[in-house]
Amino acid sequence: MKLKEAAVLFVEDEPFLRDSMGAWLARKAGRAICAGHGAEALEILAANKIDLLLTDLRMPVMDGIALVKRLQKTGDRPRVILVTGFNDPAIQDAHKLGVDAVVEKPIDRGELLRAMQRCLEYGKSEADQA
Repeated sequence: MKLKEAAVLFVEDEPFLRDSMGAWLARKAGRAICAGHGAEALEILAANKIDLLLTDLRMPVMDGIALVKRLQKTGDRPRVILVTGFNDPAIQDAHKLGVDAVVEKPIDRGELLRAMQRCLEYGKSEADQA
């Protein structure tokens, strides 16, 4: 699948980053939706077919790891990219939970685009490709 055909959900609690990345993703993806935390993302996922989920690691209400754990229980889940500004031990656990890629903040948009396209085209995680 090409990025221009994909529905992307971006989950980020920082309003400025959520808005700016949401606008950028709207130009790159077929459809872009934003959420402020994991619980809101779950509502969006329940109501929409999402191909790729980009989620922040640390957020109030429900963080990125809790979101991924909830998604692990569903059979048809999107590809997942974890976005973080921390070198957190949870990142190692994230791959075990099925996270396909990890992108560090500050976000390099070229790196993010490559990770998104890899996830959509090949359906393999970075760990699988190593």
